[in-house]
Amino acid sequence: MAAANLDGPPRELADTQNALKRQGVVAQGFTLIEMLIVLAIAGIVMGTLVPSFGPAIARAQLYSASRDVASALRYTRGHAMIRGEDALFELNTIHHTYRVSGRPKLYRLPPGIELGLFTTSTETLDEGTGRIRFFPDGSATGGRVTLIAVKQTRVVDINWLTGEITIGEEDAGDH
Repeated sequence: MAAANLDGPPRELADTQNALKRQGVVAQGFTLIEMLIVLAIAGIVMGTLVPSFGPAIARAQLYSASRDVASALRYTRGHAMIRGEDALFELNTIHHTYRVSGRPKLYRLPPGIELGLFTTSTETLDEGTGRIRFFPDGSATGGRVTLIAVKQTRVVDINWLTGEITIGEEDAGDH
């Protein structure tokens, strides 16, 4: 078994390097200028791509928030039907928070989303807070939660008769 040469490069590599030096060929790496040019190009590419992700992220937050609100409304409706008593979904459009009956937690929505709530006057608590009430038979006071971001509007509708919750885009006639 041959002993390993730990003092320098392998013999074959050293022979190749010496042969190249005799022929006038010098092995070189990247120069500092070349590295700076590559970094500048990468910076320009990143500078043009990253801003285009902003609207996509905001749109994803809008869709996620609308699904969260719809899920909380469905939970509240189910809670009313299972418990046999009224259950409330309460939304604060100023602080971007909501809470549901049966859960002490205060849920937060992204601050970049503009919120609106259409509900009955009896369920309006103050300027920024209102509720949707669900009854034991599954019906509700009805209403609409509007979420706006990135020039796009999502609505969560609550049917007063059936308590059905649907998510959709705002109709053109609703402006």
